[in-house]
Amino acid sequence: MGMPEGAKRGGRRPPKPQARPGAADAIALRAAEIHKNAGVPLDVARLVALGRLDLNDAIKKMAFADEVTGLMVRHGLDRALATQVALGHATLQPVLAKRRIEAHLDANRGRDVFVSALTSKAEQVLGLYGRKLVRAVVLADAAYEIEVRDAESGAVSTVHKTAIKFVADASVWQKVRKAMTWDDVRKARELQPILKPQKRFGCSNRRLGEVWDKKAEATITLVEGEVFVGTVAWVSRWELGLHTKGGDIAVLRHALDDFRD
Repeated sequence: MGMPEGAKRGGRRPPKPQARPGAADAIALRAAEIHKNAGVPLDVARLVALGRLDLNDAIKKMAFADEVTGLMVRHGLDRALATQVALGHATLQPVLAKRRIEAHLDANRGRDVFVSALTSKAEQVLGLYGRKLVRAVVLADAAYEIEVRDAESGAVSTVHKTAIKFVADASVWQKVRKAMTWDDVRKARELQPILKPQKRFGCSNRRLGEVWDKKAEATITLVEGEVFVGTVAWVSRWELGLHTKGGDIAVLRHALDDFRD
Protein backbone atom coordinates (compact mmCIF):
# COMPACT_ATOMS: atom_id res chain seq x y z
CA MET A 1 0.00 0.00 0.00
CA GLY A 2 1.43 3.39 -0.96
CA MET A 3 2.09 6.18 1.52
CA PRO A 4 -0.21 9.22 1.55
CA GLU A 5 0.92 12.03 -0.62
CA GLY A 6 3.28 14.44 1.17
CA ALA A 7 4.05 11.93 3.96
CA LYS A 8 7.55 10.64 4.52
CA ARG A 9 8.48 7.34 6.11
CA GLY A 10 9.45 7.96 9.74
CA GLY A 11 8.17 11.55 9.72
CA ARG A 12 5.65 13.22 12.07
CA ARG A 13 1.95 12.68 11.72
CA PRO A 14 0.04 15.44 10.05
CA PRO A 15 -1.32 17.99 12.58
CA LYS A 16 -4.95 17.70 13.67
CA PRO A 17 -7.26 20.05 11.88
CA GLN A 18 -7.86 23.24 13.91
CA ALA A 19 -11.27 24.72 14.59
CA ARG A 20 -12.21 27.36 12.17
CA PRO A 21 -11.53 30.81 13.58
CA GLY A 22 -15.14 31.70 13.01
CA ALA A 23 -16.42 28.78 15.14
CA ALA A 24 -14.06 29.60 18.04
CA ASP A 25 -15.15 33.21 18.00
CA ALA A 26 -18.79 32.15 18.07
CA ILE A 27 -18.18 29.91 21.10
CA ALA A 28 -16.34 32.68 22.89
CA LEU A 29 -19.13 35.13 22.20
CA ARG A 30 -21.76 32.64 23.34
CA ALA A 31 -19.78 31.90 26.54
CA ALA A 32 -19.45 35.62 27.28
CA GLU A 33 -23.19 36.06 26.80
CA ILE A 34 -24.01 33.16 29.13
CA HIS A 35 -21.54 34.47 31.69
CA LYS A 36 -23.15 37.91 31.62
CA ASN A 37 -26.80 36.86 31.61
CA ALA A 38 -26.71 33.77 33.85
CA GLY A 39 -23.98 34.90 36.22
CA VAL A 40 -22.04 31.65 35.95
CA PRO A 41 -18.22 31.61 35.92
CA LEU A 42 -16.65 31.99 32.50
CA ASP A 43 -15.19 28.48 32.49
CA VAL A 44 -18.64 27.04 33.23
CA ALA A 45 -20.20 29.29 30.58
CA ARG A 46 -17.71 27.95 28.03
CA LEU A 47 -18.70 24.35 28.82
CA VAL A 48 -22.33 25.32 28.33
CA ALA A 49 -21.48 27.05 25.05
CA LEU A 50 -19.69 23.92 23.87
CA GLY A 51 -22.74 21.80 24.74
CA ARG A 52 -20.89 19.81 27.38
CA LEU A 53 -23.00 21.09 30.29
CA ASP A 54 -26.64 22.02 30.63
CA LEU A 55 -27.11 25.60 31.89
CA ASN A 56 -29.89 24.68 34.33
CA ASP A 57 -27.75 21.91 35.82
CA ALA A 58 -24.85 24.33 36.17
CA ILE A 59 -27.01 26.88 38.00
CA LYS A 60 -28.41 24.19 40.33
CA LYS A 61 -24.91 22.98 41.20
CA MET A 62 -23.79 26.53 41.93
CA ALA A 63 -26.86 27.16 44.12
CA PHE A 64 -26.22 23.93 46.02
CA ALA A 65 -22.56 24.85 46.58
CA ASP A 66 -23.63 28.28 47.85
CA GLU A 67 -26.13 26.67 50.24
CA VAL A 68 -23.47 24.35 51.64
CA THR A 69 -21.04 27.24 52.10
CA GLY A 70 -23.75 29.34 53.75
CA LEU A 71 -24.54 26.56 56.26
CA MET A 72 -20.86 26.23 57.08
CA VAL A 73 -20.43 29.97 57.67
CA ARG A 74 -23.69 30.64 59.55
CA HIS A 75 -23.69 27.59 61.79
CA GLY A 76 -20.07 26.48 61.92
CA LEU A 77 -20.79 23.09 60.35
CA ASP A 78 -18.11 21.06 58.63
CA ARG A 79 -18.55 20.51 54.90
CA ALA A 80 -19.69 16.90 55.23
CA LEU A 81 -22.49 17.74 57.67
CA ALA A 82 -23.48 20.88 55.76
CA THR A 83 -23.75 18.79 52.60
CA GLN A 84 -25.98 16.25 54.37
CA VAL A 85 -28.25 19.07 55.58
CA ALA A 86 -28.40 20.66 52.12
CA LEU A 87 -29.28 17.28 50.60
CA GLY A 88 -32.05 16.80 53.15
CA HIS A 89 -30.36 13.76 54.68
CA ALA A 90 -29.96 15.57 58.02
CA THR A 91 -32.21 18.13 59.73
CA LEU A 92 -30.55 21.35 60.82
CA GLN A 93 -32.46 22.17 64.02
CA PRO A 94 -31.79 18.86 65.83
CA VAL A 95 -28.14 19.16 64.84
CA LEU A 96 -27.90 22.66 66.31
CA ALA A 97 -29.84 21.63 69.43
CA LYS A 98 -27.53 18.70 70.05
CA ARG A 99 -24.53 20.98 69.75
CA ARG A 100 -26.01 23.54 72.17
CA ILE A 101 -26.80 20.82 74.70
CA GLU A 102 -23.33 19.29 74.48
CA ALA A 103 -21.74 22.73 74.93
CA HIS A 104 -23.93 23.45 77.97
CA LEU A 105 -23.16 20.10 79.59
CA ASP A 106 -19.43 20.54 79.00
CA ALA A 107 -19.48 24.07 80.44
CA ASN A 108 -21.50 23.10 83.54
CA ARG A 109 -20.31 19.56 84.20
CA GLY A 110 -18.33 20.54 87.28
CA ARG A 111 -20.71 23.20 88.56
CA ASP A 112 -21.24 22.82 92.31
CA VAL A 113 -23.75 24.78 94.39
CA PHE A 114 -21.65 24.21 97.52
CA VAL A 115 -18.59 25.82 95.92
CA SER A 116 -20.76 28.80 94.98
CA ALA A 117 -22.17 29.02 98.51
CA LEU A 118 -18.69 28.79 100.02
CA THR A 119 -17.44 31.57 97.74
CA SER A 120 -20.39 33.91 98.33
CA LYS A 121 -20.61 33.28 102.11
CA ALA A 122 -24.33 33.93 101.71
CA GLU A 123 -26.79 32.19 104.00
CA GLN A 124 -28.38 29.12 102.41
CA VAL A 125 -31.41 26.97 103.14
CA LEU A 126 -30.56 23.27 103.00
CA GLY A 127 -33.40 20.81 102.46
CA LEU A 128 -32.40 17.62 104.29
CA TYR A 129 -33.89 14.14 104.51
CA GLY A 130 -36.61 13.95 107.11
CA ARG A 131 -38.08 17.12 105.57
CA LYS A 132 -35.78 19.16 107.75
CA LEU A 133 -34.75 22.69 106.77
CA VAL A 134 -31.46 24.18 107.95
CA ARG A 135 -30.44 27.81 107.48
CA ALA A 136 -26.67 27.92 107.42
CA VAL A 137 -23.51 29.36 105.93
CA VAL A 138 -21.11 26.96 104.18
CA LEU A 139 -17.67 27.10 105.78
CA ALA A 140 -15.88 24.31 103.95
CA ASP A 141 -16.52 22.02 100.99
CA ALA A 142 -15.00 18.54 100.72
CA ALA A 143 -15.66 15.76 98.23
CA TYR A 144 -18.58 14.19 100.12
CA GLU A 145 -19.28 16.58 103.00
CA ILE A 146 -19.72 20.25 103.78
CA GLU A 147 -19.06 22.09 107.00
CA VAL A 148 -21.73 24.62 107.94
CA ARG A 149 -22.51 27.14 110.66
CA ASP A 150 -26.16 27.16 111.73
CA ALA A 151 -27.61 30.64 111.21
CA GLU A 152 -29.70 30.46 114.40
CA SER A 153 -27.53 28.64 116.94
CA GLY A 154 -24.10 29.39 115.50
CA ALA A 155 -23.18 25.72 115.91
CA VAL A 156 -20.74 24.27 113.39
CA SER A 157 -21.46 20.81 112.01
CA THR A 158 -20.62 18.51 109.12
CA VAL A 159 -23.34 17.42 106.71
CA HIS A 160 -22.94 14.60 104.20
CA LYS A 161 -23.97 15.70 100.73
CA THR A 162 -26.21 12.68 100.20
CA ALA A 163 -28.34 13.91 103.12
CA ILE A 164 -29.11 17.14 101.22
CA LYS A 165 -31.97 17.24 98.73
CA PHE A 166 -31.91 20.86 97.63
CA VAL A 167 -30.24 24.20 98.28
CA ALA A 168 -31.67 27.70 97.93
CA ASP A 169 -30.35 31.13 98.79
CA ALA A 170 -32.00 32.24 102.03
CA SER A 171 -32.97 35.57 100.47
CA VAL A 172 -35.41 33.87 98.04
CA TRP A 173 -36.38 30.80 100.04
CA GLN A 174 -39.71 32.10 101.37
CA LYS A 175 -40.92 32.81 97.83
CA VAL A 176 -39.62 29.46 96.60
CA ARG A 177 -41.35 27.72 99.49
CA LYS A 178 -44.69 29.37 98.67
CA ALA A 179 -44.43 28.05 95.10
CA MET A 180 -43.49 24.53 96.30
CA THR A 181 -46.21 21.87 96.56
CA TRP A 182 -46.31 18.32 97.91
CA ASP A 183 -46.94 14.86 96.56
CA ASP A 184 -48.99 13.30 99.36
CA VAL A 185 -47.96 9.70 98.70
CA ARG A 186 -44.26 10.49 98.77
CA LYS A 187 -44.68 12.87 101.70
CA ALA A 188 -45.80 9.93 103.85
CA ARG A 189 -42.54 8.09 103.29
CA GLU A 190 -39.85 7.77 105.93
CA LEU A 191 -36.64 7.49 103.94
CA GLN A 192 -32.91 7.48 104.43
CA PRO A 193 -30.50 8.83 101.80
CA ILE A 194 -30.23 6.50 98.83
CA LEU A 195 -26.53 5.68 98.66
CA LYS A 196 -26.47 3.25 95.74
CA PRO A 197 -26.71 5.08 92.39
CA GLN A 198 -28.46 2.13 90.73
CA LYS A 199 -31.37 2.49 93.16
CA ARG A 200 -31.91 6.18 92.46
CA PHE A 201 -34.28 7.70 89.94
CA GLY A 202 -32.56 7.73 86.57
CA CYS A 203 -32.68 10.88 84.47
CA SER A 204 -30.00 11.20 81.82
CA ASN A 205 -27.99 14.29 80.94
CA ARG A 206 -29.50 14.09 77.48
CA ARG A 207 -33.07 14.24 78.81
CA LEU A 208 -32.31 17.11 81.16
CA GLY A 209 -30.34 18.89 78.46
CA GLU A 210 -33.20 18.66 75.98
CA VAL A 211 -35.61 20.23 78.48
CA TRP A 212 -33.06 22.95 79.24
CA ASP A 213 -32.66 23.69 75.52
CA LYS A 214 -36.40 23.86 74.90
CA LYS A 215 -36.86 26.16 77.92
CA ALA A 216 -39.89 24.03 78.69
CA GLU A 217 -41.57 24.07 82.09
CA ALA A 218 -40.60 21.04 84.12
CA THR A 219 -42.11 19.46 87.23
CA ILE A 220 -39.57 17.95 89.61
CA THR A 221 -40.66 15.67 92.44
CA LEU A 222 -38.22 14.69 95.17
CA VAL A 223 -38.07 11.42 97.08
CA GLU A 224 -39.89 12.83 100.12
CA GLY A 225 -42.61 14.57 98.14
CA GLU A 226 -41.42 18.14 97.54
CA VAL A 227 -42.60 19.34 94.11
CA PHE A 228 -40.95 22.24 92.29
CA VAL A 229 -42.09 23.67 88.95
CA GLY A 230 -39.92 25.82 86.70
CA THR A 231 -37.49 25.86 83.82
CA VAL A 232 -34.14 24.11 83.95
CA ALA A 233 -31.38 26.68 84.46
CA TRP A 234 -28.35 24.39 84.32
CA VAL A 235 -27.41 20.73 84.39
CA SER A 236 -24.26 19.50 86.10
CA ARG A 237 -22.93 16.13 87.13
CA TRP A 238 -24.46 16.27 90.62
CA GLU A 239 -27.28 18.79 90.44
CA LEU A 240 -29.67 20.75 88.28
CA GLY A 241 -30.72 24.33 88.65
CA LEU A 242 -34.35 25.33 88.42
CA HIS A 243 -35.88 28.76 87.78
CA THR A 244 -39.10 28.75 89.81
CA LYS A 245 -41.64 31.53 90.23
CA GLY A 246 -40.16 32.24 93.63
CA GLY A 247 -36.50 32.14 92.64
CA ASP A 248 -33.68 29.78 91.76
CA ILE A 249 -33.07 26.50 93.51
CA ALA A 250 -30.44 23.79 93.11
CA VAL A 251 -31.77 20.23 93.31
CA LEU A 252 -29.34 17.42 94.04
CA ARG A 253 -29.88 14.74 91.42
CA HIS A 254 -29.64 11.89 93.94
CA ALA A 255 -32.87 13.24 95.52
CA LEU A 256 -34.94 13.13 92.31
CA ASP A 257 -37.90 10.77 92.20
CA ASP A 258 -39.72 12.08 89.11
CA PHE A 259 -39.05 14.52 86.29
CA ARG A 260 -41.66 15.62 83.78
CA ASP A 261 -42.01 18.33 81.17
